[in-house]
Amino acid sequence: MTLAPILLWIRRPPYTTTHFAEAVRVAGMAAALDQPVRFLFIAEGVRVLARGQAGYRLGPPVQRMLQDIVSEDRPALVHAPSLDHRGIARDDLAEGVALRLVEDDEAARSLVEAGRTVTM
Repeated sequence: MTLAPILLWIRRPPYTTTHFAEAVRVAGMAAALDQPVRFLFIAEGVRVLARGQAGYRLGPPVQRMLQDIVSEDRPALVHAPSLDHRGIARDDLAEGVALRLVEDDEAARSLVEAGRTVTM
């Protein structure tokens, strides 16, 4: 039996909170227990991945943990309309992390297919 993934829905900006770091820790624990995990960066959460801003919080320890969880086979999903709305280009996103841009329909499908959803 294949387990449905836990979807970590990252929708909050990285400013003044540790929500994203906590989400990565939760994902790491779930992955260690062979529970599939998926990230969806949406709304203000796309700013977590943006480089070159004061709020950038994807430091080396968190980035390494994220790189261990996502892969080319199972990339983190990034809501393209959220990027567009905020004027963030694909080239402005963190390097070295497997990411895939998705539109509204695929973002919605990932929510429906998730076994559980954790909103951060």
